[in-house]
Amino acid sequence: MKNSIVEAKKTQAEKGFFSSALDEIIGDLSVRSQEIIFSRYGLGGDGALTLEEIGGKYTITRERVRQVIREALKKVREKNNHPQFIKIKDTVILAITKNSGIISKKKLLKVLGEENLAEQAAVHFFLECISQIKSHEVKGELAFSYSLSDFNLEHWRKTKNATLAVLKREKKPLTGDELFKFAVGELESNLSKDHFVYHLEISQEIKQNNFGKWGAIKWKEISPKGTREKAYLILKEAGKPLHFKEIAQRIDKHQLNKKKTHPQTVHNELIKDSNFVLVGRGIYALAEWGYQKGTVKDVIKEIISKNSKSLSREEILKKVLEVRQVKKSTIVINLNNFFAKSKEGLYSIKK
Repeated sequence: MKNSIVEAKKTQAEKGFFSSALDEIIGDLSVRSQEIIFSRYGLGGDGALTLEEIGGKYTITRERVRQVIREALKKVREKNNHPQFIKIKDTVILAITKNSGIISKKKLLKVLGEENLAEQAAVHFFLECISQIKSHEVKGELAFSYSLSDFNLEHWRKTKNATLAVLKREKKPLTGDELFKFAVGELESNLSKDHFVYHLEISQEIKQNNFGKWGAIKWKEISPKGTREKAYLILKEAGKPLHFKEIAQRIDKHQLNKKKTHPQTVHNELIKDSNFVLVGRGIYALAEWGYQKGTVKDVIKEIISKNSKSLSREEILKKVLEVRQVKKSTIVINLNNFFAKSKEGLYSIKK
């Protein structure tokens, strides 16, 4: 059995801070207890095993595996004054303190363990041994997080609810600065802007999109699903019409898709959606910007119909170009072929 532990452990020089400390602190446990701890927390960097998988490996029940782990955690907690344990505890508490007193498990493991899976596993183990911190999770409201023992969860909830109220009122995604100004101002809170944002990070009702704006997690501008919603977000952020090839490129650039986006897929999806308007050769705009569907002829007809008087060519050119990205010659050809022109050079709809 000792060989498996030796294989799972690297030399002290190669190991990280948390992994090295763990080796030292659990070194006096039985070989089997150490192996079970390594397997359960994925301390070898290969991923954690389930209770059932560990039980099968040692021909013991899942409950017996739990018992071994509980006993190991208890023994580690009793080493509260161990120099290495003190260093670990101080490091973890400092990281949580800097993050406003509460931090998601995912972020904490990354902050302390960086990209090293074995280090993250060791951090996870120690998190269950430090009495000065506690864990929280409220499905649909609060992501699995760790906080200092005196953290005021109700204060966090008030901040989160005030932020949701602001978003509901404004009905659009906001930057961290905008949210901080609205929400904290209403709460009369002494939270700093950074700590306010840290509070938002653990919410399961509020999320930051890939453009750095915050909103309700179900909003399509925040969690876009499918090509149409992703294209909508791209155009919304661009604030101007884009060619479908450019939309596809930006979807990938901003990591809205796990796989490469195909331009033709974007074109096929947008051409049949009333939220988008084809305003030029392959160029799409949002209908909410005032663009209308139809040919250049249809657009001219709509423009003339809405005016109480006939319009000059220059007036029509200007108005068409506000809602269509086409050549002036295309507009002129439509005017000459389908509309009546007076002696004064004004255009009207043919009767």
